[in-house]
Amino acid sequence: MTPARYEPSEPPPPRKHPVPWRALSVARRIVAPGVVDWEQPPSDWFRIVAHLRGTARFEADTGDGRWRSASCAPGDACLVPPGRRVRLRSRLLGPGPLETVHILLPADVFERHTAEVPDSRPADLQSLERLAEQDPLITSMAAALLRARDAGAGQLYADSAAEYLAAHLLAPPHSGPAEPHALGTRQMDTVTAYMRAHLHDRIGLDDLAREVAMSRFHFLRLFSTATGQTPHQFLTGLRIEAARRLLEAGDEPVGRIGLLCGFSTASHFTTVFRRHVGHTPTDYRRLRRGHG
Repeated sequence: MTPARYEPSEPPPPRKHPVPWRALSVARRIVAPGVVDWEQPPSDWFRIVAHLRGTARFEADTGDGRWRSASCAPGDACLVPPGRRVRLRSRLLGPGPLETVHILLPADVFERHTAEVPDSRPADLQSLERLAEQDPLITSMAAALLRARDAGAGQLYADSAAEYLAAHLLAPPHSGPAEPHALGTRQMDTVTAYMRAHLHDRIGLDDLAREVAMSRFHFLRLFSTATGQTPHQFLTGLRIEAARRLLEAGDEPVGRIGLLCGFSTASHFTTVFRRHVGHTPTDYRRLRRGHG
């Protein structure tokens, strides 16, 4: 077969969504059956390649001139540290295609993690290199990131995802169970009040952590323990709750209600509302008022 050339841009070009993510970049890649040559010049990003569909056998040189072989299947993740020039030759096994998600994380997200977590050592990103290793958490997050990006999720979602991925990659491989600490009632009240007061604003992880005088990583961990949700998921729930009240009680146009509750566009509002409630905002208003 004639080798194909596959050279994704660096970083992958962002899709058109309301607010471009700063914390990370994500792109879907689909490779048709055949032989593929891929080359990636060195970059400042930490690259995660999550395999969602299809299998392949490949040889890779990650910058040291040494070719190594591996196979990849759904659920596998490939990790490429910053500064590595990557050359890859692969052949798809089976009918294909091979579907992957490329996630790019800036190096400073790892530096912040080690700076903010007590007793942690400086991050050795080069030691994290993997050709193909089962990591269901990364692959499930990769699929979720694509859905969130296409739905127009904002900076808080991207910030939380980047922090969580960095913490996951830097976690000791055999660490014991974490001590069950969570935000206290007063801290949760403070954060929730801030969210309600700024529903229509772009709320970031730094904004929330600042309210309770914590680092981003510490806040994210304690908040998730207390609520069972990420800050983005919790905030979305508050926005949906506020939107339902406005749809039931007032006559504001649906698009205006979406903006007041912090949704970037009318289509983003409709998509998220329908996912949570089971109806579009217009249908929900009609049903609640007994017109349908």
